Amino acid sequence: MNTPKEYHDVVVVGGGMVGATFALTLAKAGFSVLVIESLPLAKVVNRIKPDIRVSAINYTSVEFLRSLQVWQNIGDDFCVPYRQLYIWECPSSEVVFDAASINLPELGCMVENRRLQQALWQSLSGCDKLKLRCPAVLKAMQYDGSRWLLRLSDGSEITNRLLVGADGTNSQVRQHAGITISGWQYRQSCMLLSAEIEDKSYQHKSTWQMLTPTGPRAFLPLYDKWASLVWYDSSWRIRQLQQLTLQSLTHKVMTAFPARLGTIKLHNAASFLLTRSHAGNYVKPGLALIGDAAHTINPLGGQGFNLGLRDARTLAEVLISAIEHDEPWDSLQVLRRYEHQRRCNNLLIQAVMDVFYTTFSNDLPPLKLARNIGLMLAQRADGIKLRVLKYVLGL
Repeated sequence: MNTPKEYHDVVVVGGGMVGATFALTLAKAGFSVLVIESLPLAKVVNRIKPDIRVSAINYTSVEFLRSLQVWQNIGDDFCVPYRQLYIWECPSSEVVFDAASINLPELGCMVENRRLQQALWQSLSGCDKLKLRCPAVLKAMQYDGSRWLLRLSDGSEITNRLLVGADGTNSQVRQHAGITISGWQYRQSCMLLSAEIEDKSYQHKSTWQMLTPTGPRAFLPLYDKWASLVWYDSSWRIRQLQQLTLQSLTHKVMTAFPARLGTIKLHNAASFLLTRSHAGNYVKPGLALIGDAAHTINPLGGQGFNLGLRDARTLAEVLISAIEHDEPWDSLQVLRRYEHQRRCNNLLIQAVMDVFYTTFSNDLPPLKLARNIGLMLAQRADGIKLRVLKYVLGL
């Protein structure tokens, strides 16, 4: 006699920030949801020093997480709002995006990925319609024409009406489903730096990004005396910097970053290659991809997690709307509504980031003059700035 297979309306492979948000949204709407995550649950630890990985979560994303009762789990002390974003190459070409210009209290908040992940797991654990299988690894999957059959590393088998791949850049769901992906590596890498700031007088007000031909230098304010610094440069240069002691690296940072940074002390550093990827399609019968499983983007605009969250929200809204209109919510016709809404937007943001990267990645005098004139014009064109800001924030 065959062992009965475990059934859930929706199975989400990948319990990271995007996958967990999507799973929680559906569970709160009444779907039975299973989350499969390969990593064990992270323990809540209030360390004195912040983690190296930090996200700039825009206002729309914060409000969405707040509506799910997730944001409240982080704690106000660790959510640092920023109200202005400064971008410049030459001092005379500084562009300022201000929350007050669109009548918002802030543009968004800086928060450590670990703290947001813990807040999400806390909400998942308290949701009756949601189950966790953690740690567990997807080993195989097969579609029988109406449902996906999954086999996990422990030998268990699971069926569902909708399988969602939220398992990152190297998505097993995407690979098992035979969905192609295109993309490339940029000629830059990114170094993340956890820094202690001596002068924190402007700490909770603004974030900034100085543009250079070798890559931007960015400042992300954190709680207390802490900040996250981001250094983009050629891959070989980042490899060189990785070999330095923290004391030597501190000296290099203070030389390469603008004077407004002030005196700092580095406590941690990590780096990664910059890649761009995009799935050939986001959906198949009974299957959808969200977040990095569907697309990755140059991080210089800080849009990666926010785009993934918009994927999660849009897919959930499409499914909930289908149920309300008595439609087969797992059908390809319904899932394509999600793909249609998100694919064009993601491609557009990717293209804008690529143009920005290409334009500012060389030191040709005519192009440098042209781009700085462009920045000066952008600063004076309030209407354009407002439209760009609202689009990026998803308003």
